[in-house]
Amino acid sequence: MRARCFRVGGVDISFFFLSGAAAGLALAVPLGAIGVLLVHEGVSRGLRRGIPGAAAVATVDILYCAAAVGAGALAGPVVSGWTPWPQIVGGSALIAIGVRGLVGVRRTPAAVGGMVTQPGGSLRRYALFLGLTAINPATLLYFTAILTALGQVSQAPATAIAFIAGVGIASFGWQALLVALGAGLRHRMRPSFQRATAALGNGLVVALGVALVLQISVG
Repeated sequence: MRARCFRVGGVDISFFFLSGAAAGLALAVPLGAIGVLLVHEGVSRGLRRGIPGAAAVATVDILYCAAAVGAGALAGPVVSGWTPWPQIVGGSALIAIGVRGLVGVRRTPAAVGGMVTQPGGSLRRYALFLGLTAINPATLLYFTAILTALGQVSQAPATAIAFIAGVGIASFGWQALLVALGAGLRHRMRPSFQRATAALGNGLVVALGVALVLQISVG
C-alpha cells in the first residue's frame, strides 16, 4: 500500500515537508553547547519553564532556513541550468560537514557554565536562547548547502512553506525532547551519551548528503 501524497499543482508537498524534517533533525540532533544548555534548562527549571529555550532554538532554525529559501528563489533561475552540479556540490558539502563532526565525536562538549541556573521569566529565557543560537552562522550555511541541491524548494510558495514547516517542527520536537530529558533525569548527561547523539546526528548529515548526490542517478 503506497503512502498518501499531498499534491499542490502537481507537486508532491509531502516530499518537501519530509525533506525539511530530515534536514531539521540532521541539524538538531548533534549535541553541542546549545543542546547541553537545553538539557540543563530542563534540569534546573523543569519541562514547562524550559520549553521557551527549545522554542527559541527552533525559531532561529526556521528564520535561517527561510532566509536560505529566499536566497534560493532569487538564484533559482540561474542555478536550475547548472544541473547536476548543484546536487553534487550541496551533497558533498553536507558529507564534509558530517564527516568533520564524526572525526571530532570523541571530544567532550565544552562546559557551559552555570548560566542556565540564573532566574528569569519565559520571555527572557526565550530571548537568551534566541541570541545564543543566532550568533552561529553555520546554521545558515547548512541550509544554503541543502537548498543548493534541492533547488525545487524555491520554485513555489507551497514547496517552500512545506520545507520550512518540516524544519521547524522537527527542530522544535528535538529541542523539546532535550528539555524533557533534562527534566526527567535531573542530573548531568554523561560524556558517552553526548558522543552517541553527536555520532547519530552527524551520521544523519552524511546520509542526507549521500541521498542528495544519489538523486542524480534516479532523477
